[in-house]
Amino acid sequence: MAALCVAAPWIQATGRLRCLVQGRCHGSKTQENMGIHYRHARSRVCQIAHLGGQALHPTPLYSIIGNILIGLVLLRLLLIGAPWSAIAGSYLILSSLARFVEEAYRGEPQTPVFGTLNLCQWVSVAIFALGSVLTMLQSAPPDMQNSGLTMSLVSGSIALGLLVTIAMGVDWPKSNRRFSRLT
Repeated sequence: MAALCVAAPWIQATGRLRCLVQGRCHGSKTQENMGIHYRHARSRVCQIAHLGGQALHPTPLYSIIGNILIGLVLLRLLLIGAPWSAIAGSYLILSSLARFVEEAYRGEPQTPVFGTLNLCQWVSVAIFALGSVLTMLQSAPPDMQNSGLTMSLVSGSIALGLLVTIAMGVDWPKSNRRFSRLT
C-alpha cells in the first residue's frame, strides 16, 4: 500500500500531461498573460465549454506541480522509515488538499456544484478525513530490506510504466474518435 501511494503522484502527474495538451480538466478564465489557450475544434474546451481561444488557468499544470511535490514528500517518508499508515494517510491528505485547491480554478461546466463547492471538492473533503484517520492507525514501516525489490524488478516496473504512459497518452495520428486526438 505504501509503495502504491508513493508511486501514485508520479502516475497522476504523467496522466495530467495529456490533460494539459488535450484541454481535458481545463481551468476557468484567467488573465491573458497567465493562461493557456486551446484552439483545436475537437478539444473539450471548444466542444463542451465553448472557451476556445480564451486564456484559461492551466489546472493540469497545477496538478502536475502538486503531484511532484507530494511525490517527493512521500518518497522522503518512505526513506526515513515512516509507518505505511502514515505514508498512505499522508498521500490521501496531501492529494485531497491539492485537488481541492485545483478544483477552485477549474472551468468545466458539467461538474455539479452543491452549495459553494463542486462535487470533486466534496470528495476531497471526504478523502482528507479518511487520510486523517489512516494516519492515526498504528502500523509497521515498510520492510524495504525484505521487500524483494531488485534492480530487475525496478527496471521492469519503469519499462511497464513507460509503456502504459505511451498507451494512455499518445494517440494514433489518423484517429477520428471524439476527444481522441491530442490538440
